Amino acid sequence: MILTITTDGQIESFQVDSTFEPGKITYQDPNTASLVTVYYNLNEVLIRRTGEVSFQESYIPHQRTMGYYRQEGILFKSIVETHDLIVTPDLIEIGYRHQIEGVTTEKIVQFRLFK
Repeated sequence: MILTITTDGQIESFQVDSTFEPGKITYQDPNTASLVTVYYNLNEVLIRRTGEVSFQESYIPHQRTMGYYRQEGILFKSIVETHDLIVTPDLIEIGYRHQIEGVTTEKIVQFRLFK
């Protein structure tokens, strides 16, 4: 799988080994000792990361959701405002505004499943 993360215009791309089953993708985070699970359907994506850095966030088009981010034992509340969500058989793309502790970034996350 190809994972591409764009944060405020800065692009990072990774080739990661992943396991796939309908509605669920699992892979090792390329930056931390964490396992990432992506649950998805046509209208919502939930990303859960556990390990060195943990978080859980839900992405629903045109909605504001709350999640959490935990690093080194410190827990932060996160706010996600999803403006674009594409789910096809070979691509999941999420465009959103992300806020943690008053710091706001614009992000696009792409999971290219089979290309």
